[in-house]
Amino acid sequence: MVTCQEPGTPAADRSGGFPSFGPLVGGATVPGPTDAPDTTEWVYAIRASALIDDPIGATCYRNALNSGRMGPDAHPETILGRCAVAGPDLVEAALRTARQAADEWGGSTRARRAALAEAFSTGLREHADPLTDLLVEEGHPVRLARMEVANLVTFFGPETTDWCLGQLETRHTTDGRTVSLRRVPDGVVCVQPPQNTPALSVGAAFQSVLAGNALVVRLSRHAPIAAMYLLERVAAPALAETGAPSGVLSALCTDPARALDAWLASPLVDDVLYFGDSIRGEQLEKACLAAGKKPILELGGNDMVVVWRDAPLDRVVEALLESYHGSGQICCAPNIALVHPEIADELTDRLTDRVRALRPGFPDDPEVVLAATPNTAGYDATLADARRTGARVLTGGRHLDVQGRESDVAVFAEPALIRVDGLARARELRSVRHETFFPLLTLAVPRPAGDDELLAEMVSFVTDSTYGLRNSLWAQSPEIIDRFVRDVRSCGQLRVNDSHLAGVPFLSNHGGPGLSGDRFAELNYPMLRTSRLQGVSVAQSAPPSPAAAAYVPAQPRPRVEAARAYPPGWPPEELPGGLPAPFTEAFHHDPYPTLHWLREHRPVSRVLSPDGPGWLLTRYDDVRTAHTDPRVTCDSKRIPAGLMWLRHWPSELRERLFVHLLDSDDPRHAELRAIMRPFFTPARQEQWRSRVQRLVDARIDRIVERGRGDLMAAVAYPLGGNVLFSVLGATPPRMNHLRAMIWRTAEWNNDVPYVEALAHEVDAFVRGAVAEKRRSLGDDLISLLVRARDQDGLISEDELHGLVMMMLVAGQDPSINSVGNSLHALLAHPGQLAALRDDPALLATGMGELLRYESPLPFTSWRGTLEPVEFGEVTVPADESLFLCIGAANRDPVRFPDPDRLDLNRPTPGHLAFGHGAHYCLGAHIGRMTAEAAVSTVLRRLPGLRPDGMPRWRPSMFERGLSVLPVAWDVPQKVQQGAGR
Repeated sequence: MVTCQEPGTPAADRSGGFPSFGPLVGGATVPGPTDAPDTTEWVYAIRASALIDDPIGATCYRNALNSGRMGPDAHPETILGRCAVAGPDLVEAALRTARQAADEWGGSTRARRAALAEAFSTGLREHADPLTDLLVEEGHPVRLARMEVANLVTFFGPETTDWCLGQLETRHTTDGRTVSLRRVPDGVVCVQPPQNTPALSVGAAFQSVLAGNALVVRLSRHAPIAAMYLLERVAAPALAETGAPSGVLSALCTDPARALDAWLASPLVDDVLYFGDSIRGEQLEKACLAAGKKPILELGGNDMVVVWRDAPLDRVVEALLESYHGSGQICCAPNIALVHPEIADELTDRLTDRVRALRPGFPDDPEVVLAATPNTAGYDATLADARRTGARVLTGGRHLDVQGRESDVAVFAEPALIRVDGLARARELRSVRHETFFPLLTLAVPRPAGDDELLAEMVSFVTDSTYGLRNSLWAQSPEIIDRFVRDVRSCGQLRVNDSHLAGVPFLSNHGGPGLSGDRFAELNYPMLRTSRLQGVSVAQSAPPSPAAAAYVPAQPRPRVEAARAYPPGWPPEELPGGLPAPFTEAFHHDPYPTLHWLREHRPVSRVLSPDGPGWLLTRYDDVRTAHTDPRVTCDSKRIPAGLMWLRHWPSELRERLFVHLLDSDDPRHAELRAIMRPFFTPARQEQWRSRVQRLVDARIDRIVERGRGDLMAAVAYPLGGNVLFSVLGATPPRMNHLRAMIWRTAEWNNDVPYVEALAHEVDAFVRGAVAEKRRSLGDDLISLLVRARDQDGLISEDELHGLVMMMLVAGQDPSINSVGNSLHALLAHPGQLAALRDDPALLATGMGELLRYESPLPFTSWRGTLEPVEFGEVTVPADESLFLCIGAANRDPVRFPDPDRLDLNRPTPGHLAFGHGAHYCLGAHIGRMTAEAAVSTVLRRLPGLRPDGMPRWRPSMFERGLSVLPVAWDVPQKVQQGAGR
């Protein structure tokens, strides 16, 4: 049995060896391998005092322990404890038990949850001393450890708990109804704690259980012992005492990336509560939203303290010294002090003396507040930036050992104090713009001015911060306090004339918007953040009729709904693991997980589409072969799916317009292609480069001064349409109307209302364009086709009209999608975007990679089998529909290793974005050239390009294109100066 080896003995008691914790799954410790206990993989925690005393030796011993090269008998006195590492099977088991428990626990009464809160609070108080000792052994200075435990006890005190429980449900009686407004639990909440304070963060996260959720905790491999002690000795007994389901709590020590990947992929998970840095937090937020999980983020902090001229300086100095508690490795420690210029010099002198007196030491020394500092590189860079920017470094800058001596293997950073005069200059400092996770405080002193102006400037400085955790004010004037509290609304918590760190009843220690959480974050009570508001109305009797005039029903109106026709069995069931079936709405949002699974498990799969059943090909070799096999037809009138879709078209238009390149086989296909080929030679298409570039520049000219916009509406849509109509030689109509009409007319999907009317509209446009060109021939594609019909007799009138209609579809959408998809892919991979911006020549190989990575047409138009055709070990019978998935083929790892990774240096010969074989896209060169011009120009002319909202994919059966791509950029300096003039 892998369990704590010291039941009943305080974990900090050094007389009985060290504790060993096993995975906690469903409230119980999982048994270990009894026949071979030495084979268990462990994560060892070394006492902080050992690491401080001999950083190199103790670290090497920990590494040897974790790798299994040495055993604990070598230096047992240095070992704080160990946790068994949980594998993927236990990660999954924890989620399953949590889901089962959440379904039961979510309906528990408020009284039962209140009893759990009381039991947990009692356990905290009883175990406060051993928990404090464990935190000290993990490296928290004892003064800080006591404060942290006290804060946790305060957070679970009756004031905060009762207030939160009161938010869970309120009842009202009105008009014979009982109306309840209640918060219902989200379900399964997974917690990823930080490395610096895992135990206290896990403790705070336990409040989500009081909302009715089940909790799965991924323990920090860096410092798991105190957190595991808290869960095993306090949380688990409290749950057992109140009769909660066993699966409500699980805690595992495992690889963080593996755990997060499992949570995001699992349909059992509802919320992810993540503590960490803001960069990783923003990435995780996007991943959670894409996976349908609620992200609850606790990220960085860059807290400020405003010190007014009437502040009591003795108390202010004590409050600002909290910046150095734990060497500043606390998110809610103050990082910046904005000091009134009248008292700035006196406060600077007092504070400098006190900061210089701070010294390193072992964490059990009650006079020590500093902790070991891992981020000395950031510390050095921040001080160098301060000196370079013109700030004064009043003290600090050395690396110290525990004795206060400089050392190249030191684990302490000397407490640093910076002063900068002028808030404009302060905004340039790295220590002001970014969180400082080391012992450094910045004093920012505004230029002298009147009180109203000074207060407005200081409040503006606070509210402009990109972080939003907590801020403080020290002032005596009621007017100043009122204005500060009134105007500072950009953070989760305000403190006035109080400790910045101490726990306060009713208040949570966490929570705030911006880089401290997310755009919509707030003061974080996990009980409330992991639940959602629901309204319930129960009528006790028939509600009384109003005294107004008798109700007169509205006149019935006929329901108007365009006909929709789906094949039997639509929509299809999900695939294993909850993956959406092909061609469904969820599949359109992100088709790749489904395509990956099909390629691995069912590469030639019989599937159902809205146009009937068919065979989906996902392997590169199969898709490529199907493009050239003479037993495979492109004629939609010989393909079951094509016939099902075409039946909505008027018969006259169906026979007359579907006689074009995409809908014909050899030999006629080759003859039609030969007629059009002279217009699409690489040399001829290259002549369009300057025209395309002018079009791109004209679109950028319209938006460059705005600083934000939608690249689809501003660039991709108009560019695709203008290039198409320049090639056709036709007068552009209302482009938005025509584009929407064509999208719906050509959609490979029976769920298109009014398709017959749309078809007549397209036909009218084609007839008008041909008639106009016959009156005035030119050097364009329609003129070439009119000559082939009228002068050379090479094509029929139906083929002329069919080829023009084909170009309306095939000539616009691939270009639009290539531009939008390429820019979206680069924005989602900022490293690749930066590489391309630095080296524009990289687009030579990069464009092919972008087309491969997010193909503009993930499916070809219909294909069908004329005879049985073999694809690998599967034979597709004759007269069956084929769905050739270019998007899956272009991500086949057999052809393109690590295919889901965007690598602009990757050669991509043979990608299928423009098809293959006889039906290879005639306009591939101009399509690629258009995308190259758009991508290179956007990156060159819109500096600092970045996402500015959620992109949206356009629902389509066989296209992959965006409807919206919101971005922001830095307005170029010349534009800004011009605007100023």
